[in-house]
Amino acid sequence: MKLARALLLATLEDLITQRTPAAAAWLGEIPTEDGEPEAFVQAVAGAPRAVGRSALALDREEAAGLRGLGVTWSLARWAIDDLARAAVLMRAGSVLPPGGFDAVVDRAYHTGDQRQQQAVLRALPLLPYPDRFIGLGTEAVRSGNMPIFEAIACENPFPAAHFPSMNFNHMVLAALVTGVALDRVVGLGARVTPELVRMANDYAAERRAAGRSVPADLDYITESARVVAA
Repeated sequence: MKLARALLLATLEDLITQRTPAAAAWLGEIPTEDGEPEAFVQAVAGAPRAVGRSALALDREEAAGLRGLGVTWSLARWAIDDLARAAVLMRAGSVLPPGGFDAVVDRAYHTGDQRQQQAVLRALPLLPYPDRFIGLGTEAVRSGNMPIFEAIACENPFPAAHFPSMNFNHMVLAALVTGVALDRVVGLGARVTPELVRMANDYAAERRAAGRSVPADLDYITESARVVAA
């Protein structure tokens, strides 16, 4: 796993420097051995200045290369600074002890602006010690901020892989309530349970009783439940 993550990190850094050659110097300043956690926090904050904010826009070959390294979800909504911030956090995770790494991720999220918070959430599935960041992910679901909610709930495999059932179900219900398309929730089909079906049906019943339309996405949950049952 450590070797695979190192190869993925090298690939991300190559993608960054291909798009922004000047970023090579910035990447060279980020510690490659155990260093002060604050250096990584500052690098996360400074990523947009170093690489810009243009769309990542992977071509087919680049996307295929990342899929071969385990990045099987869409990065279509990522910008180049999202990738740079993910690379910084991955490098921090490779050289810092778990406690120091926790502090970096926590500070990068809680001291950053909305764009930085989105980047941290998008990076979670790439990071070591994933169970240590479940609380951060569930906090984002409860935030009430739609861009933050979408960064964790959509095109992000972290919730399906790591959220407890209760938290995952509440995230899916929140997606229904806010009109987020359920096909953006990575791994939803494998996490459909009778309890999630019950919650979705209760929500639909409340909508009907109030004379309101029922989201078509409810069919996604019920159909997935049938597939799992089969």
